[in-house]
Amino acid sequence: MRRIVSLWLPHWQTDLERRRTSVSVKRSEPLGLSAETGGTARLVAVCPHAQGLGLHPGMTLTDARALIPDLAVRPADPAGAARRLEKLADWALRFTPWCAPAGTDGLWLDVTGCGHLFGGESALLARLIARLGRLGFTARAALADTPGAAWAVARFGSGGVVA
Repeated sequence: MRRIVSLWLPHWQTDLERRRTSVSVKRSEPLGLSAETGGTARLVAVCPHAQGLGLHPGMTLTDARALIPDLAVRPADPAGAARRLEKLADWALRFTPWCAPAGTDGLWLDVTGCGHLFGGESALLARLIARLGRLGFTARAALADTPGAAWAVARFGSGGVVA
């Protein structure tokens, strides 16, 4: 029976930007990444702090600045984020022999037969999430028999091992 991990990085782009600009953008500051679409500057990603203050992707930059005048805004770099996600997939090979990007904000890991190497499937997930946290990334993961179940539990549940 296959065992698949869906790793979700809900703030992937803003986490990358914080790592890149750690001196100029403090963790306590709300951060948004913007891009111009249809002649209008819009947020394409927001950090958890900015999200908690009511900002969300798709919001115009004008509306965001009306809510949070001191919002730190940086240009989005989707191509750079995709390259870094590929590198993160290579990094994750320490947990499994097979890993690949899942969209623009996650990874798939086939951990079939790997759980015992880490003290069980729960320990494998805990170690994966902890190491990503130490690297400065917000992450949630779920492990299940099917990719669909793992994906759904990682994004809409609380994560963890699905029996």
